[in-house]
Amino acid sequence: MNIEKLVKNFQSRGYVVRVFDTAEQANNFILEQTDGMSVGLGGSMTVEQMGLFNLLEKRGNAHWHFHSGSKEEIRRAASAQAYISGINALSETGEIVNIDGNGNRVSASIYGSEREKSFFVCGINKITENLDKALWRAKNVAAPLNARRLGRKTPCAAKADKCYNCNCEDRICRVTAVFTHPTNKVETFLIIVRENLGY
Repeated sequence: MNIEKLVKNFQSRGYVVRVFDTAEQANNFILEQTDGMSVGLGGSMTVEQMGLFNLLEKRGNAHWHFHSGSKEEIRRAASAQAYISGINALSETGEIVNIDGNGNRVSASIYGSEREKSFFVCGINKITENLDKALWRAKNVAAPLNARRLGRKTPCAAKADKCYNCNCEDRICRVTAVFTHPTNKVETFLIIVRENLGY
């Protein structure tokens, strides 16, 4: 794993990259950066394990369907001034890969009508050497574990071992997005935590 190479590649593409030793340090930075802003979050075990939403919720004006199960919270999150998303895989060459079932996390990461800042949060366990390996990881590691967590009736959820490229109704791999650069005029942060977080 070459974090220096990763940081350099993402910075050259316009990302603001920060590397933290602990989730607590990363949380404090995100709280500072989003002070006074509405904040939306996409489904993310990384964010859940960091305890970030609890801190944002205490401050107010944070929207996350993970806790409420509300479609209204998805809409509010998508239009928030700041949006926080986890990552399924990250490449040292400068790409972020996310797989989505409903598309809300991917679409809100790309665009929000009131968006001023975006944050991608990642544990070191998500880092891969290149884009091909990032795509492989997202499909064969992150997706099966998420399908199992969600109780989906798919071949990958049964063993949580790999992608079977199924056509099941419960399939969660419906949209695969590769982020190569921040979207125009949105300050975009890549937050890397030197801990194993999420799937």
